[in-house]
Amino acid sequence: MRHGISTGGGVPMMVTAPTRYYGYRGDGGKYSLSAAADFLADAGFDGADLSLDQPEPDGDEVLRSVLYAFGNRAAARGLAIPVCHLPFYMPSPDDGAAMARFSKEVAAGIRAAAMLGIPDGVIHPIVRHSSSRSRDRWLTDNLSFLTPLRDLAEGLGVRLCVENMAGKPYPFHPTEVIYGSRPLDLLELAEALDLDICWDFGHAHLTGLCQSAALDKLRGRVRVIHVHDNDGRMDTHGIPALPPTSTDRIDWQDAAEGLRLCAFTASPDRCMNMELKSSHLPADRGLRLNHAAHAIAAARKIAEMIL
Repeated sequence: MRHGISTGGGVPMMVTAPTRYYGYRGDGGKYSLSAAADFLADAGFDGADLSLDQPEPDGDEVLRSVLYAFGNRAAARGLAIPVCHLPFYMPSPDDGAAMARFSKEVAAGIRAAAMLGIPDGVIHPIVRHSSSRSRDRWLTDNLSFLTPLRDLAEGLGVRLCVENMAGKPYPFHPTEVIYGSRPLDLLELAEALDLDICWDFGHAHLTGLCQSAALDKLRGRVRVIHVHDNDGRMDTHGIPALPPTSTDRIDWQDAAEGLRLCAFTASPDRCMNMELKSSHLPADRGLRLNHAAHAIAAARKIAEMIL
């Protein structure tokens, strides 16, 4: 623990950020994982959320060496790696061959997490629109997709956390429901497979949910949170606006109340995971460090609200 936030009773909460935060440049290029570890440490984060966007098939020695180098650099810089994000660029769930390849990529990500001793892995569920599938079919699709991955992760000591997706009725079909975006969807999946939940505040905001009411339904299941803000229209992954700059922004007092209701901070290994996007920023280290300082300040304010 480098710094951490006190959440009452002497329990610290780490402030983390994804390696994607310093992974992509505005010109489309990428920084190395080791460079991301250095940036997050220099910026003052306590840990890293390892972004396993599209890992190579298991056994690739280049991937292994990159991950070992990242793990060693993170340890040398005092960064914890409490969570990873598994591959999430999901193909059409109706394309069996593509889903088989994607599941193999996710499995490789789970093995990578185990190799580095990362306890929690965030995974996206299959998303279905009510106009094309029933809710029962959505649940069946997800049980088929997630069960073997859950079994693999469980055997390797990695805990899967299923994430709420962004769901909003379309203008041409205002009554359409997007399964995978609401708390009861996640709860049914989590209970059926004994998974935990990753609550993404930005996705919930795009769905039009009251954060506190939604989180109150998930007591005892929320293990990871993705903290970022948006205007209710685009998933911009911005720094939380405190106080909100408009009625379109997330009400972070209500969000903090939700975290109290679901007892998120009851365990000492919880993180304020700032899932931000910085690829739009110029390739100026000073500017990016200043951006990170604002993110950490926002995390601390939200933690104070929880108290």
